[in-house]
Amino acid sequence: MIPELHCGAGARLSARLRAQELLGGLGPAHPDFFALEGERSLGIDRVRELVLWARYAPLRGTVRVALLGPAERLTPEAANALLKLLEEVPAYLAVLLFAEAPDRVLPTVRSRCALRWAPPPREALSRALAQAGYAPAEIALLLELAEEREEEALAFVEEKRDVLGELEEARREAEGMTLLELAERLPGEVLDPLRRRAFLQVFWEKVRTAPAHQVLATAEILARSRAVPEVLQEIARILCAQAASDPAVLSWARRALLARGELEAYANPRLLLEVVLLWPRRG
Repeated sequence: MIPELHCGAGARLSARLRAQELLGGLGPAHPDFFALEGERSLGIDRVRELVLWARYAPLRGTVRVALLGPAERLTPEAANALLKLLEEVPAYLAVLLFAEAPDRVLPTVRSRCALRWAPPPREALSRALAQAGYAPAEIALLLELAEEREEEALAFVEEKRDVLGELEEARREAEGMTLLELAERLPGEVLDPLRRRAFLQVFWEKVRTAPAHQVLATAEILARSRAVPEVLQEIARILCAQAASDPAVLSWARRALLARGELEAYANPRLLLEVVLLWPRRG
């Protein structure tokens, strides 16, 4: 199989969807899928791991898939180590590269691949979800939920779910809990996008009317968990939507957005939550 180089802003998603198509689903630990991805650079040691993995036949089905990118971040040594595999790809192996800037991919790598121009990520996801059988309303919701989380959206492509039904069921469950009970449950619920949306919406509704001492206790519980980024993100989303019709909410929305950035700079998560959750009462 000729190696493919997926190019453009949606290149990574395009390559992932192609891998999913070839394997019939990726799953969390598919034995015939190898992903070599890097934020800064892809070095020779990691490419050698890929080359070694590629020597073995599929454990499940008839094909193995190697995903690599961004290809423009391959070091020269890593690219040279990859060339032999690109020139002599085993019959059972599909090599999928992706690059947002194909002009920066080394010519020796680029020339050995078939170029595949990727549609924008939202368009590609919408198309894949429609092919998986989702209705337009479900697709719109899933695209909103996924935002920067492509992996979550891909999971819905792989396994068809009752989106609206699960969302409503999770909301009913959350409404039966107290604010403190919700705070205890949120760390586990944020892992699933549907339950994350339902639980955080109900959480927000309860926060708005809860006494200040309960809000402070809630912030303390959440600060000990890993759910703070998701809580701040959902609050910011809700406030930004409300700010369009209520300008008074705009400063609150900005505070929530700033809090997400401050959290990444290792600010105190409990204090950030207290400020955002109690913003209207700050006076």
